[in-house]
Amino acid sequence: MVSIELVGPALVRGLACPYCGRPMPLDEAGMIAAHAAWGWCGAVALESRRPVGLLLTSAATLGDPRVTVARIGAGWVADGYLGQGNGRALLYGLASGLHRARVGTVLASSDSRRGCAALPSGFLDATGFVPAHARNTWRLDLSAVVTAPKSSVLVRLGRLVQAVRPVAPPEPARRVR
Repeated sequence: MVSIELVGPALVRGLACPYCGRPMPLDEAGMIAAHAAWGWCGAVALESRRPVGLLLTSAATLGDPRVTVARIGAGWVADGYLGQGNGRALLYGLASGLHRARVGTVLASSDSRRGCAALPSGFLDATGFVPAHARNTWRLDLSAVVTAPKSSVLVRLGRLVQAVRPVAPPEPARRVR
């Protein structure tokens, strides 16, 4: 059974891509920026505490410094674990963490060649990414994909009032003789 964890630079630095052999990370500065912004820099798929997949991300801005986007800088799933939903699970784990960190957009590059520097376009298309303006760049809008339950203002106000001043239990009814 493969488990997905959000990880920091310490775990990533010892890994190498199983396809090209390049050591991770490919973008050291981006990994450090992501770790500073969110407390982690990627998601790893583990089986028996052994990494079998990885998605690395970096923090970036697109024009507006107040808006942070994530860019997937490297990703791979080991040969014996392809086609089993592990890449999708890695992406969903990463997207969940980014959504909690209030990141609205994820960017990724595609390439038809097998490697870690870009993801397959078929995978990106199947997981909700749409082609962006730049060539071989894909975009995932997390606000459209990840839905979070939103309670109304009145419900939240009621919870606040209950937390501050709990309602006393009702008194027992008196017997009439």
